[in-house]
Amino acid sequence: MIIDLPKNVENIIGSLEEHGFEGFAVGGCVRDSLLKKTPKDWDITTDALPVDMKKIFKKTFDTGIAHGTVTVLMDGVGYELTTYRIDGNYSDGRHPDSVSFSKSLSEDLCRRDFTINAMAYSHKKGIVDLFDGRKDLQNGIIRAVGDAKKRFDEDALRMLRAVRFAAQLGFKIDDDTFEAIKEKAKLLSNVSKERIFVELNKSLNGEFAQNIKMVYTSGLYRYIGKEFAKLNKNIYDFYPRKFPNKKHMYWAAFLENIENAEAVKKILFELKSDNATRNNTYLLVKELKNPLPSSDEDIRWSLHRIGADLFCDYIEILKSDKKNVDILDKIDTIENRYSLILKENHAYEISMLDITGKDLMDIGISKGPKIGEVLEFLLKKVIENPLNNEKSSLLRLAKEFI
Repeated sequence: MIIDLPKNVENIIGSLEEHGFEGFAVGGCVRDSLLKKTPKDWDITTDALPVDMKKIFKKTFDTGIAHGTVTVLMDGVGYELTTYRIDGNYSDGRHPDSVSFSKSLSEDLCRRDFTINAMAYSHKKGIVDLFDGRKDLQNGIIRAVGDAKKRFDEDALRMLRAVRFAAQLGFKIDDDTFEAIKEKAKLLSNVSKERIFVELNKSLNGEFAQNIKMVYTSGLYRYIGKEFAKLNKNIYDFYPRKFPNKKHMYWAAFLENIENAEAVKKILFELKSDNATRNNTYLLVKELKNPLPSSDEDIRWSLHRIGADLFCDYIEILKSDKKNVDILDKIDTIENRYSLILKENHAYEISMLDITGKDLMDIGISKGPKIGEVLEFLLKKVIENPLNNEKSSLLRLAKEFI
């Protein structure tokens, strides 16, 4: 079978071969090509040493020289070239204690995580598949290369990567590999929360995101974090959602049925998520626990709580929820009313009031906390009735309040 390599990748491999070395596209790019997917990155493996690569190619960067990796720049795009290698022991559960460069492609492929990621390709040699990766691709199987327990001892994150590939590709995890995950699950507690968060994001965003349940059935959930481990089993009754690439929407849909919305912040803080994802997920989950807006005033209060951007995300989550199939007309009505509210410029934030703190001081209200208290009162009156958002009406209401 011929894989359609990008021109730059062809040129890199061709240049290596012209200088007496081997060169192969390797890993995920070969897997994705065989699945008729467009690879995001093209990694190349070679028997050339970094010093050789730097002689062959004009523009290079030392991106992982100790592990034999050099980035070659072509037409403004970086391509990682890595020397065949044999990894030593993994005492930290992530990085090999030592790396030995090799002249053998087979020795390099032996160290990779799963059979579907352990294939190499060049036009000259075709597909090099030592572990039946193509067969596993055809059968939809995620299988560790060699001894699964050893692979997970080397890098415990590989267990969560297996779940992620299941969520992205819809594959089944091989029985022996899954048993090894269950046995080695505790090792995940040694993996950084940042790396775990990345894998969970990719799983929730997957086309077959229902396979996130493997985090529970494998026991991995116990070692993701203390707060995450408290999630009820029903949380994992998740299914794929067609959202834009917004992490907070996937997390909100995943955690929607959590008993206490406050736990959302604890879980995402523990996973060291970015602040925006943590805060937006919390606000959405909290809003999803409220009854559906049944009036324009309800919609304005919702806008006050979460803002216009998150309100749009809130609507999309409602639409995507299978249990809401019988109330889609109601959700469409809410969305239409929301659009009209924005068009008519209804106020739902203090900054949208037709009055300022200075206006309040001009009628004798003292500068300080009292100003904020009055503005909050006025906003409440405007959310209840948008016609109140006129300066003279607001001044009258302010005088009545004080």
